[in-house]
Amino acid sequence: MHACVIAYYRANRFADAETVLKKLIARVPMTPQLASLSADIKKAAGDLKGAIVYYRRALEKDAQVPELNYNLALALFELSQVTEAASLLTKAIAARPNYLKAKILLARCHAGHEQYEDARRELTRVSELEPQNYAAHYRRGRLHLHLGQSADAAVALKKALQLNPSLTAAEELLILNSIRAGDRPEAKSLIETAVARLPDNDNLIALATDWGIETGVDQPFQHIQSSWDNQPRPTIFTVYMQRLLSFGNLDGAETLLNNYERQFGLDLRWESGKLQLMLKRENYSDMLSLIEKSSDKKAHLELRCMAHFALGNYGDCFDCAKQLHLDQPSDQYYLALLTTSLRCLGDKRYTELVDYNSLVLEAQLQTQQPSTEANRELIDHLSSLHITTTAPLEQSIKLGTQTPGNLFSQDRHPSVTALIAELRGLSQPFFDSLKSAGLDKLHPVRANAPGKPFFNASWSIKSRSGSYHSSHVHSKGWYSSACYIDVPEVINDTSDAGYLLFGEPPFKTRDRLEPDYRVKPATGKLVLFPSYFWHSTKPYTGEGDRLVVAFDTSGPNLFV
Repeated sequence: MHACVIAYYRANRFADAETVLKKLIARVPMTPQLASLSADIKKAAGDLKGAIVYYRRALEKDAQVPELNYNLALALFELSQVTEAASLLTKAIAARPNYLKAKILLARCHAGHEQYEDARRELTRVSELEPQNYAAHYRRGRLHLHLGQSADAAVALKKALQLNPSLTAAEELLILNSIRAGDRPEAKSLIETAVARLPDNDNLIALATDWGIETGVDQPFQHIQSSWDNQPRPTIFTVYMQRLLSFGNLDGAETLLNNYERQFGLDLRWESGKLQLMLKRENYSDMLSLIEKSSDKKAHLELRCMAHFALGNYGDCFDCAKQLHLDQPSDQYYLALLTTSLRCLGDKRYTELVDYNSLVLEAQLQTQQPSTEANRELIDHLSSLHITTTAPLEQSIKLGTQTPGNLFSQDRHPSVTALIAELRGLSQPFFDSLKSAGLDKLHPVRANAPGKPFFNASWSIKSRSGSYHSSHVHSKGWYSSACYIDVPEVINDTSDAGYLLFGEPPFKTRDRLEPDYRVKPATGKLVLFPSYFWHSTKPYTGEGDRLVVAFDTSGPNLFV
């Protein structure tokens, strides 16, 4: 029976593996090995929380086995429970001092807690103990990339590739490293070499396409079109379709869709692409008809929600959004859909979930008063970091640019360091105050609050006359922000042009939803708000650029 479980597990037949394992456990005493195997199966099937239950059960029976501590630590790490993961790894390493796999994961835990020197020390130690360990070099490359240390990142990633030439993730990061460093010739050379060597690697093709769009090359879709022409495949279709739709090339998207149909038929990917194209063309009733015919209606739940919003079927919107939220409760986008459905229904729960007076902070930075030396220094430095000509395709900014990478982790300029310190000083007391704000324990701001808030993503946006942000949320955040470093004089009290707007969704609703809260930008102003709040900006016209620093606050950043 045990061999049968292993066979099913290795064949990715996890339900069958679990069925036989339950029969086996009913006949023999539970051992640490059987509990760990149960956990492995649940983890492989995508049930991390269930896996953690059984990894804990295995440890209860034998807490001294290093592998059991490591397995539980890895599952916890993947759920961002980094503190407990680090504690378990420390126990595993104490029992086996040269447990290199555990040392690498412990380094990643250190990096998640922003203990970067400890992370570097652990990874260096692994490389000394086992110079041929490509994983240690790869993770060290990611650490240096995260910190903006491009030269060190390149050395480590090239070493990882030398030891493991098939490690395409390292090749992708080398390209990303050159992009973030602003080295366009190097990025172009690496992209051309990688794409020529790996013409069917979807991630590389997507990276090359996005770089072409952001840098304004003449034919940004050349690599992805060539890849599709040479080897049509479902995965590259999805990548290509998303970019065509985001780019607004609906005719190109329809041509690709028809080509895919001839190659692969009317499968689930075709349905998804067709529905997204219908959404762009506002064919909402046809969307619902197609979904009803689908063999996997649940796969199109989000698109069904969009169609119901447009048609005014708000009760159906609520049902769809509620299910999406229950399936992925930490995804702020699905929570935004749920709050919007409540607003459309006139449900009082909307004002509880979207309470601007209690949940939004507006504060003034003392170091960033207009036209001071500190303000001018920060403006000059941030402006130098805007090295692209166009914002990333999937980002909300239009007619503006966004800095690459994680600004706060990779930038050691004194003006940025001072800004970070002041932002922490303003945000932490506000986050602490939320604990006593009278929120229900199930309120998402309270339920999703991290044990320790980290600035786990940060960037700068520079925009000019005519620019605006389309409405969006930050799906992986807890709290998000806008910190205004420079605001042109044309944004003033005469109108709300250039203002930060809340509440207007980015999709059509039968009854138009106007913004229900506005914030006037001002140099030195910090605005904090829950990440599930729809937010956008109105276009402004006139002289002057608007320069903003933004960040998401949530749990540890697990990039390394």
